[in-house]
Amino acid sequence: MTAFSSLAADADQDIATLQDLADHLKIAAHVELSTIPLYLYATYSIKTRGYSQWAAGASAQRLMTGIAIEEMLHLTNVRNLLVAIGKGSQLRCYNEEFIPQYPKPMEGRVPELMLHLRRLSTGQIDTFRGVEEPEGIRPPRPEAVRDYLSLGEFYRRIEKGIRFLSSEEAKDQRIDWDQARETLWRYQYHRGYWNQNGGSDGPRLIVSEDTALQAMEVIVDQGEGAWDDHGYLPDPIVRDPANAYPPPEIGKQQASHYTKFTDIKKGLNGIGVVKDDNGVQKFTIDSKEVIWPVLDDPKIDLLKDTSPVRDLMVLSNAVYSYVLALLDGIYEEPMAVAGSTDNDPFTKDTRYGLERAFIAVMQGVLYPVADLLVRTPLTADDLKVPPQETVHAGPPFQYYRFTKEPQVELMEKCTTLLAHFPELGGDDGVLRQIGLLPALPHLC
Repeated sequence: MTAFSSLAADADQDIATLQDLADHLKIAAHVELSTIPLYLYATYSIKTRGYSQWAAGASAQRLMTGIAIEEMLHLTNVRNLLVAIGKGSQLRCYNEEFIPQYPKPMEGRVPELMLHLRRLSTGQIDTFRGVEEPEGIRPPRPEAVRDYLSLGEFYRRIEKGIRFLSSEEAKDQRIDWDQARETLWRYQYHRGYWNQNGGSDGPRLIVSEDTALQAMEVIVDQGEGAWDDHGYLPDPIVRDPANAYPPPEIGKQQASHYTKFTDIKKGLNGIGVVKDDNGVQKFTIDSKEVIWPVLDDPKIDLLKDTSPVRDLMVLSNAVYSYVLALLDGIYEEPMAVAGSTDNDPFTKDTRYGLERAFIAVMQGVLYPVADLLVRTPLTADDLKVPPQETVHAGPPFQYYRFTKEPQVELMEKCTTLLAHFPELGGDDGVLRQIGLLPALPHLC
């Protein structure tokens, strides 16, 4: 994948063609995808397992799960816009070149910010705050530097391009919003239950200049915070005019990702409710009692071929790749329209089945496999280089190349692992959940 800072190197160069806009959107999708494993890995390292609202770590875990889901929403909004402008076929998430590998520098950021898959800690939260840092908090872009230095700046250029390409001035490059409303809307992802742990916003159906701008605004607002005519609004916050109270132009206020990460660092949404005799919170995000000591930047090649944990990490990669392939499948399958399936587009709609499966695999397969990994200690029998201290496994979020139909291959790998990890079985275990997933023969 072309780097964020090289393909869109000149931040002073306006978007003038549909392909320019598509190229920017593909970069945006890559950047949004790169944050999802980053945030999920730290979330998985919290020891709660989500079994109790009072468990140590539950507050931070819920907040971070919500942030990761909103990053998926951002990826979806970007991809919906690509579809709306007739360029949807140019993006494929299940692609070895598109899937980010860690460690990696954040694209287009000065000074450099390295992104690592690491346990939750104060240092990692500072990295997350750096990713989401509002432009107004950072120094202005040096005159000699022409790269985009913040996602907010990058998305504002996209918004400017949307306005231009929606105008008569764009001539033969004008976005065909009629086509988006009449046919291309059926290939966008805008249904499905999204975020019980954060904001109320869901994927946006993009069929006009206004809806396109709103979708891009959601991304910036949720990440960095909202803008008004004078810069970032206090905190920073997220506008939600649909739930308005005074001032109505802002609406209901929610914390941005930057603010949420800051609250976690301060302990306002931290690790548990347990306090010591002085009333001070007993555990912090740096306490080993509540954070699994997971491996930094886990990779398959760090483990011996004979290690069962290595095979579990391979399964994790295969599940992650299936998720991305499933997302591609959703965008390739048109939505049924009312009257085409017994007047009920939700009963026999293949597309809707894929959308439901996307949510199911995230909750019922990806998370349980990752949770099993972070609870599994690595020994000298597992690692090629013996560990000097206690360290646990973790999901690598690497590309996995399927050699047969993905759902069948997942079943085979999971079945083989049952001898070493019986937790994968059971009446409602991972193996059963994989068996309920749809086949994706045309994607691999």
